[in-house]
Amino acid sequence: MKKFIKILIILLPPALFLSYHPVISLGSDSAMNFEFSIAEIWLLVFFLASLPFAKKIAKFYGWKKLSLAAAIPFYFSLSVIWSTNRVRTLLTAGLFWLIVFAALNLIYWLKKDSRPGCALAKSLIITAVVASVFCWLQCILDLAGISREYTLLCQGCVTAKFGFPHPNGFAIEPQFMGNLLLTPVLLCFYLIINPSISKIIKTRSHKIILVAITIFLTATLFLTFSRGAIYAFVVALVAEIILTIIFRRKLTQKFSVKIAIFKPIIIAVAAFGISLCAQGVFATLAPTNDTFYSGIAKSIHQLSLGKIDLRPAEPATPTAAESSAQTSQFSGYVAESTDVRLNLNQIAFNAWRSQPQYILVGTGLGGAGNAMHQAFPDEIGSKEIVQNQYISLLLETGIVGWLIIVVIMAVTIRIVIIKNKKSAKTSAIKALFAQPLSPLLASVILAFLLTLLFFSGLPNAIHIYLFPLSFI
Repeated sequence: MKKFIKILIILLPPALFLSYHPVISLGSDSAMNFEFSIAEIWLLVFFLASLPFAKKIAKFYGWKKLSLAAAIPFYFSLSVIWSTNRVRTLLTAGLFWLIVFAALNLIYWLKKDSRPGCALAKSLIITAVVASVFCWLQCILDLAGISREYTLLCQGCVTAKFGFPHPNGFAIEPQFMGNLLLTPVLLCFYLIINPSISKIIKTRSHKIILVAITIFLTATLFLTFSRGAIYAFVVALVAEIILTIIFRRKLTQKFSVKIAIFKPIIIAVAAFGISLCAQGVFATLAPTNDTFYSGIAKSIHQLSLGKIDLRPAEPATPTAAESSAQTSQFSGYVAESTDVRLNLNQIAFNAWRSQPQYILVGTGLGGAGNAMHQAFPDEIGSKEIVQNQYISLLLETGIVGWLIIVVIMAVTIRIVIIKNKKSAKTSAIKALFAQPLSPLLASVILAFLLTLLFFSGLPNAIHIYLFPLSFI
């Protein structure tokens, strides 16, 4: 059984990257779809496989830490009593219990034996490469006119929208594919900045391969065209560089600050350039009147929220070929995509303020859609979700839920700092850097915290709660 669990740990990245395709559909009701993904099946299998070791795991943590870990999912489960959507609350709370159980088990097995952790990191990078290859293949097939039924592209990802396709991989939307790539991309950058911490990078050829993989994965992240994932990546990479420099200089190790700063920046800029050129080529090959330059200009206009406008002026007399070609739906920045998110956030906040019960304990986990629909039936359907996890949690769990989450997180951080302080026999600040991969862990967590500003939901974002554990 131990070998089977280790195999499951190695299969975690592939399972999480298959977050929506393939999916097992069991129907739907007025408020939700009943579906099972490979990621959710992995959680269930991992739970069943780990049950025989439950006593050892409980002893490893102790009842105080286990009670701490159970506090948030317990409150989520308790919210079924006042939930506006009891079925969704039960299913979502059950999924969160499985995630917490998987997190505790992952930490236990990775602390017990370092070999699964190394294998997990390799699996993460390999899976990301395979998924990225599929992303580029999606774009090529869409340009060739292959149906979405086969390419698995989402409805808004096809060439007809911007004049070039942007992939979603095996995820439901590009923003989730971009999110999935954040962890392996930041891991690759960290290995480039700190090649001495890895036993894999021994020769010059290994370093070249690592750089090539990093450029490829980063270019794919940009290719997803997910602003949330791209913005989070940029901020997290800067944080990773700064934290690494601080950490290495505190240890007075031989370390080139210039390399730590300029090398990752050059790689990131190169990857962005490759992505832009690819979008330009796709626009040229597309059956629209877009050109290489207009494709690049549209991309920059969208990513800059309309602030940088390099789009060419419309020609006074278009050629016959240009006149016969179809026009892509969007000419640049789609303000509606931002406005819809902001409007949903405002509706959710207004719904939260509409009833004292909502303000105090929320609508119940997963009840945001129903609550917003009941408060504003003419503006939103019951299946709609809040495009901001923080506001969604406020609406679904209320002030009480928010306080529980904040307190639990604060206590957990305090426990980790005190534990590191005792083991390292140093100050609490230095203890934050006691683990060699702390800058990486911090940057990954920061990236995910930022992305939660752009979407909400649990089934398609399981990786946010499990991927960071790879570096604990």
